Amino acid sequence: MLKKIKYLLIILFIPLLLNANEELEIWFTDMSNDFIQIVERADKSNLQKELSLLIEKKFAVNSISMSLIGKISKKNSQENLDKYKKAFLSHLTKTLYNLVERYDGQIIKLDKIEKDVNGFLIYSKLEYDNKSYSIVWRVVHIENEPKVLDVIIENTSYYVTKKSEFFQILRDNKGSVMIAGIMEHIEEAGIHSGDSACSIPTFSLDNNTIDQIK
Repeated sequence: MLKKIKYLLIILFIPLLLNANEELEIWFTDMSNDFIQIVERADKSNLQKELSLLIEKKFAVNSISMSLIGKISKKNSQENLDKYKKAFLSHLTKTLYNLVERYDGQIIKLDKIEKDVNGFLIYSKLEYDNKSYSIVWRVVHIENEPKVLDVIIENTSYYVTKKSEFFQILRDNKGSVMIAGIMEHIEEAGIHSGDSACSIPTFSLDNNTIDQIK
């Protein structure tokens, strides 16, 4: 009897999973097409605004921003948290804006979609000039809408790399952002086992680079 119930649940679950994959495939294609339309538009006077709207629509901005600062969120007023979310959205928009400036006809191809513990993983490839780069999108459903929770480029998670950066951003009573310091690696960047030589303040970055980091 238990075996029959088990098989019945599997039979019922498979169509749901297939429907979810089909829905995410359409959603991902639409997101990619929307992005390409924005970056290829001749009039770029509203580029930053359009990118910001795209991020708000497709990314789990609230979930990402709050999880990045962790317990600090409980020690701030709602007003300060709203200002922080706005600052985070601005940072994310600028990150995407910088990618647009380097856009030169690259295309993103959907590879496969897999169910994950917390949602779905959308595997894709960025192809350009006979080169291919792996991009994995961690997607969750929030209020029945797919939202990007993390982007993993060549096995490097945006969430993981930004967690310490945003944790170190201190907010004063007015909600403005104060950066404690910008750290620069002394040796070439690579995979470290917890030991890396760094310098504060930076020793080789010019003012333009530092402004971009901020």
